Amino acid sequence: MRVCTFCGQRFASNDWQCPRCGWAPLIRKGFISFLNEDPLSGESFDSEYFARLHHLEKENFWFQHRTRLIIRAIEEYFPYSKKILEIGCGTGLVLSEVGRSFSDVSLSGSDLFVEGLHFAKSRMPDAAFYQMDACCMPFEDEFDLILALDVLEHIEDDSRAINELCRSLKYGGGLIITVPQHQWLWSIQDEKAYHKRRYARKELMDKLVKNGFQVIYATSFITLLLPVLVFSRIYGRIITRTQYEYDPMRELKIAYSLNRILCIISKTEELLLRAGISFPAGGSLLCIGRKGR
Repeated sequence: MRVCTFCGQRFASNDWQCPRCGWAPLIRKGFISFLNEDPLSGESFDSEYFARLHHLEKENFWFQHRTRLIIRAIEEYFPYSKKILEIGCGTGLVLSEVGRSFSDVSLSGSDLFVEGLHFAKSRMPDAAFYQMDACCMPFEDEFDLILALDVLEHIEDDSRAINELCRSLKYGGGLIITVPQHQWLWSIQDEKAYHKRRYARKELMDKLVKNGFQVIYATSFITLLLPVLVFSRIYGRIITRTQYEYDPMRELKIAYSLNRILCIISKTEELLLRAGISFPAGGSLLCIGRKGR
């Protein structure tokens, strides 16, 4: 079911024009846009970010680790999902892996910035992509599964976003979320990434329950590498005091040999998670919910 973001009318249609008020979304830079204006005009944003991310993320241990966790979560909890949306899909790395891992799925992706959608479309030409705000989604009872991977921490009103995700899912549909964890890890890296917060597990679980979800699984990850993350954040504070510019991509620029070592450690962590261990602490948090209580 589609929802007019102008008047709120629910309707089933093959196009996006509202039958009540006639409103229709814009086409911005080749993508259907549900925003009234381009967000680049309202905040400081490096338009080259997605090109740099696209270059670095595919071989980076952290992105590989998170992607494997997401694929395994879908296999275990939502293997029969046929209609999947990723909000904040960026350059489409995870969505493309979902498409490779699962057959006969209809894939959609959205992002606030169309700059990332161009890369995502090149990876997944058959998927549907939208420029969309997670706090104002034009769907109701539409998807079997929604992925929100390192998105909520960017949103001021994250409870509203979770409520929108719930409305967009079919009853019994699934939600897979990852977020940065532990406010005591807050650093300039979070500031440069435009984060609003880092999460405690109970905080995120409570917000999911209050907005219509049953939490069926939660664990920390980047646990075995937590000491490395702490060191990296302390080092970042030191170099910020001694240098004029801080590179927000610094943590992604890892030497090949070190990246291989970190890959091995993260794969060890995956084996422990597969064995049923739920880590209480880690740099990131994975939480899985199902619509309906």
